[in-house]
Parts: sequence; structure tokens; C-alpha cells
Amino acid sequence: MHDALILTTVFAYVAAAFVWPTLRVWRRHGVWPVVFSREAAPAQRMLGRFTGALFVVIVGASVGRIVLGSDRFGIWSAPPAFHWFGWLLLASGTLLTVVAQRQMGASWRVGIDDRPTDLVTGGVFQVVRNPIFTGLMIFLAGYACLTPAWWSLALWVGTAAGLRVQVAWEEQHLGVLHGATYLAYAARVGRLVPWIGRLHSPARGSETHGHS
Repeated sequence: MHDALILTTVFAYVAAAFVWPTLRVWRRHGVWPVVFSREAAPAQRMLGRFTGALFVVIVGASVGRIVLGSDRFGIWSAPPAFHWFGWLLLASGTLLTVVAQRQMGASWRVGIDDRPTDLVTGGVFQVVRNPIFTGLMIFLAGYACLTPAWWSLALWVGTAAGLRVQVAWEEQHLGVLHGATYLAYAARVGRLVPWIGRLHSPARGSETHGHS
């Protein structure tokens, strides 16, 4: 029952955080938001493949636990409180991701789009600049709590590293696209958590927290 519930939650996250938002943007705005293939840079395309592989691994591991048993996946034992905390993180990460995606509206993209998009600074974007990525990391932390193993921790670390690279590319892109407006926004709002990762704004005359 525990493993089946984890699998159901993973499928629900993929549907709510990727499939449905993709179809919603395409239907309402006539734009296909998965744009890794539009980017000529090979590294951006590779990161797109990594993103797809991430969800394939999570779904595959969740199915494998049901079919083969947790012992085959090297799951460590953990107290019940640890599992409850994992469910809390899963729910929180999913909620943050879904809310942030809806607030982005037509500007939501998976990858860097060569077409202009509006800069969204309201809602949860007043607190962090990349709440969708924050929600994903919270969700994966919850998954690691529910499936504690070396590979689930490695998955979290690898995703964090990949997102750090993606965020750096997106910051450069948004800086070029929106100029001083984005720089002022990034100077006052944290990158993935509040206050941390604010960019230096030349207008402020003093350096804030560095890139994340």
C-alpha cells in the first residue's frame, strides 16, 4: 500500500506539474511551452534530456518497488516520523509548483524560449524568483525521505546541480530580455529561497548576495 501510494503521488505530480500545464498553455495561448528543442546550444538540449530522464527514473523506481520489492532497491529503514515528513514535503512541493505555474500563465516554459515572454513578479514570485524549481526540489526531498537510499539522494543532488546551471542560463537570458527591470527584481528577491541568491544591481551601489 505504501509503495502504491508513492507511485500514485509521483504520477499525480507529473500530471499536475508538467502534462496539464503544457496542455493548458498550448490550448489557451497557442504556444507549445516545452522549448528545449528550440535552443541551439547543445548543453541546453542535454539538460532537457536530463529533465525527461529524471521523471523516467522516479516513475521506473516507483513501479519497480511494487513489482520487485523495496529490498531490491536498497531502501534504508527509517522511523515513521521521517515518512510523515516526506509526505509533507511531497504535498508542499506539489502545491508550490502548481500555484507558481498558474501564476506564470502564458510565460511558463520548460527551457529557454527564443520568443519574448512577460516577466512575472507577482504572487509567489515576490518571494522567490524560481518557485517552480523550488517546488521540484522540495518534492524530490520528500521522495528521498520516503525512499531513503543512495540513489534517491544522488538524484536530488544531481537535480540540484542541473537546476543551478539552468537557472544561471535563464538569469542571463532574462537579463538580456528585460534589462534593468529584471536586474532590479533579481536584486530584491532570492533565487530559490527567500533573500538568498539575490543578484547585484548596479543601481544599488553595493553588492547583495551572489548567484545561486
